[in-house]
Order: sequence, then structure tokens, then C-alpha cells
Amino acid sequence: VKQTVAALLGQMPAEVADGAITATGQSLASLFFSMQMTGYMFRNAEYRRSLSTTLAAAEDEMAEAAALPPVKGEITVSLAPGMEAKVDAAAYMAELRSEVEGLRAQLASAREKKAEQPLLAFIQSLPGDEARQLQGGVSSEVLEAMGQLVTSLLRDMNVAPDALTEAPVAKMREVLILQLVQGYKLRELEVRAELKGTFWDQ
Repeated sequence: VKQTVAALLGQMPAEVADGAITATGQSLASLFFSMQMTGYMFRNAEYRRSLSTTLAAAEDEMAEAAALPPVKGEITVSLAPGMEAKVDAAAYMAELRSEVEGLRAQLASAREKKAEQPLLAFIQSLPGDEARQLQGGVSSEVLEAMGQLVTSLLRDMNVAPDALTEAPVAKMREVLILQLVQGYKLRELEVRAELKGTFWDQ
């Protein structure tokens, strides 16, 4: 997550860190809420990547465990139009299994690389519909909690919705990171509540 946040916010040049940001309270509220939703999306992406890796490993194990029955005799293989040849069935199946194992190894390697890639790269690799689903299904409780956190933060900063306020860039960066973490944690709490409701409240 630290690497993801660093990639998202980037490195801050010294001359920028000494500057200040001027915005209205409403603009800051929208920005804070957006960062919380981004943190929520990051946790969803981690769940999805972990689940994909686990399912892929389970499929590989099942494929390895499902041994094909032995074959005997000869089979006829079409080499070209009008050209056929008889080959030993066992040898032919062994060659096919070897090719399948090679393809399976390549697929496993590709999955490992995808599992190890940075979270932002994983999100960007998802199809449009799947990427949008990362921010879908937010419960009303989480949305309410996000709103309360933003309202409380603006109140602590003594910022009115329509008033202009100025804040150091470095300080604002810290606040934005905090909003990411809060969104991330809210998704974790939401998942725990969902699991509790599924397995313990029956």
C-alpha cells in the first residue's frame, strides 16, 4: 500500500513542498471524499487480486490431481489433407501432456508476475467493467461514515463550505494520505461485518 500511495501521489519537489494550496471548503470536502473512495478501491483491488491468485492455484492443483486414464493401441492422426499416419496412442498422449504442462507453466508464470505487479498496474490491467466494480457496492453505512469523517475533519480545520482556506502543500499531502488510509480501513471493516453476518449471525 505504501508503494501504491507513493506512486499515486508521486515524489514532491522541495519547491512544491514549500508552497500552499488555496481552495474552498466544498472543494476540499470533495477531494477528501474522493481520496477515501480511492483507498476503498485499493482494498477491493487487493481482495480481488488475492482471490484471483488463490483460485488460479486451486485450479492448477485440481488439474494436476485429475490424472488421465492410460491409453493403449494406435490412433490415426491427420497430418495434411489426404495424409494420415498411425502412431502409438500412449506416446501421442504423452507428447500432448508435455505440451499442456508447458503451457500450464507459462500461464502460472504469467499469473505470478501479475500477482507481484504494483497495485496501480493491476487496477489498470482490469477491463473497464471490472475496474468500475472496485468502487461499486459501497454500503450506505460506509458512505455515511465517510461523510462524517470529512465533516469532522473540516470542522477541526475550521473551514466553512464556501470559505477559502490556505494550507501548506506538505500538510495537505499528509491529510490526503490519511483519507486514503481511512477509506482502506473502512473497506476492511465492511468486509469483516459481511463475513460476520454470513457465518456467525445465522
